[in-house]
Amino acid sequence: MLIWRRKRMIKVLSQLMHAVVFFAVAHGQAGPAGSAPGKEQANKLYAEKNWSAAAEAFAAITRSEPANAIAWLRLGVSRHKLGQYEQAVEAYRHIESDPQLGPSALYRKAASLAKLNKKEDALRSLDKAVTGGLIQTDLFQQDADLASLRDDAVFKKMMERADAAAHPCAHHEEYRQFDFWLGEWDVVTSDGHNPAGASSIQLLLDQCVLLENWTGGGTGKSFNHFDARTKKWIQDWVDSQSQSVHFEGGVEKDGVMHYYADDFDAQGKPIKRHMQFFNLDKDHVRQWSQQSSDGGKTWHTQYDFLYIRRQ
Repeated sequence: MLIWRRKRMIKVLSQLMHAVVFFAVAHGQAGPAGSAPGKEQANKLYAEKNWSAAAEAFAAITRSEPANAIAWLRLGVSRHKLGQYEQAVEAYRHIESDPQLGPSALYRKAASLAKLNKKEDALRSLDKAVTGGLIQTDLFQQDADLASLRDDAVFKKMMERADAAAHPCAHHEEYRQFDFWLGEWDVVTSDGHNPAGASSIQLLLDQCVLLENWTGGGTGKSFNHFDARTKKWIQDWVDSQSQSVHFEGGVEKDGVMHYYADDFDAQGKPIKRHMQFFNLDKDHVRQWSQQSSDGGKTWHTQYDFLYIRRQ
């Protein structure tokens, strides 16, 4: 009877211990000695910048979940913050090919390598991060861990490449082909005798869009931009009467901006439109719009304007 009671007590204690462990794991708490903290606790330690405890917690998680990319990333950050740069690099290596976190891991790996004075390895890792789509040049320029790299010619060229990727419209000449139209303009008929209106052409969206603001016989606006996919310039015009036209075109060999559209006349019949912008000089632009009702066989002038830059 005594033996039976002892066995029964051992069984009950064992069940109680399993229940305690299950509760701790389910609630992200540490279990008995030797078990790993849960993810919730690990993230809490990370948020509190308790780097030593966070490193232990995420190391335990990566052992049990080797495919957990965020755990490897946070393990690397924690090791780096502790000055354990070699261990940080090793952690980042596990996820540098991850489609989401890979570029961030490569950038952080570069920072750890820079702290280890492994300059060439750091530059290679940072280059891979940029190639992978991490193009925050401000971050690279301000990170104190990368200070030893900034005077290097390779680093400077890398920053130029990253900046061009981050701000393509400011770096590629295709986006600047229509800049001659920017400014404040008084607009007259091409013979110079009759006022036609006024126009303000502004550069928006990180130099990607020319916004036209037209007044004269009504008001209207147009968005003009170079579409990198189609390699065409696009203009979308809308006026205060809700009339809209979609033009496509580009600068042709004659140096003139040509826009083409399929439109409708006042009676609702289909017509073709051809609009041209001539860069006469820095203070004068000609805008000539023609239309055709026979499919482009014959063309008739719709309007012919001269833009005079307002001084």
